Amino acid sequence: MNTTPVHKEAANELYAMLSPELRAELARHEQCMTVPEGTKLIRHGVQPDQLVIVNSGKVEVALACSHKSVSWDCTEIGKVFGMRAAISGELPEINVTTVESCRITTLPRDAFLGLLKTHPEIYFAVAKVLSTDLQIADRILRDSSRRYPPAPRVKVSKPV
Repeated sequence: MNTTPVHKEAANELYAMLSPELRAELARHEQCMTVPEGTKLIRHGVQPDQLVIVNSGKVEVALACSHKSVSWDCTEIGKVFGMRAAISGELPEINVTTVESCRITTLPRDAFLGLLKTHPEIYFAVAKVLSTDLQIADRILRDSSRRYPPAPRVKVSKPV
């Protein structure tokens, strides 16, 4: 990982709804870096200690569903990963892996949660990020169910 200077303003889905003052406050805790292809940014079942924002490059999001893994290539610049886990404390249900060199910004979970407590207006931006994540998961599951026909049902007869 190559560490690069922290940027002052990010065009991402979280910061889009925040005031310049709140963006500046969050930026004080950020770290920007370039990570190579194959880097695991978020791991299924492992609590992340930071939010990850993809500034450039491409990642793959893999979601385990219906006894198989469904992948989605994400090229959306400004996508934030790890938000649900940071807010709820639940373990992530996805793997996020770089498929090419990516420029990312990390924001420590503790710093983010601390700012959330002192600036509750951030919750509106959080709600938008989580809503977008829900729409993405819904689309992945719908596409997956169209690709793979349901398993045949086995009829179980009752003993007489």
